[in-house]
Amino acid sequence: MRTRTETAAVVGKTAAVVGLAALTALTGTALTGTALGASPARAEPFCNYIDDSARPVIRERPPHTQTPGAVPQVQCLINTYSNQTDPLNVDGILGIRTRAAIRSVQGCNQVSEPAGILVGPSTWEVLYSPIPGCARTRPL
Repeated sequence: MRTRTETAAVVGKTAAVVGLAALTALTGTALTGTALGASPARAEPFCNYIDDSARPVIRERPPHTQTPGAVPQVQCLINTYSNQTDPLNVDGILGIRTRAAIRSVQGCNQVSEPAGILVGPSTWEVLYSPIPGCARTRPL
């Protein structure tokens, strides 16, 4: 069974192939990434530290979570989908930079969690699907 991030990547790649096929049919010319002025394609990392359906609460104070992999999942999702410019180390440490990045994502997406909770249901939702102005801009 594929995770949500794997399924989204497959759908995105399929849409890109269909789009290029349509453009090729319209122009009669095949376009490559270098012809479009794009850099060579890089593989996008998948965040598979926990199942995408698992959305454990991460508390402000220890114990932060009882789910191993929850903090690295948050760090990876921030690096992959949010518009943060300085990538986090995906090390599972809920340090100052990770907390600041979580709060930045929450602020941009206009979500908040109850007192004492750093990452709850609202934050998990925007980590997987940030609003357009808060999402990373990806080149074609």
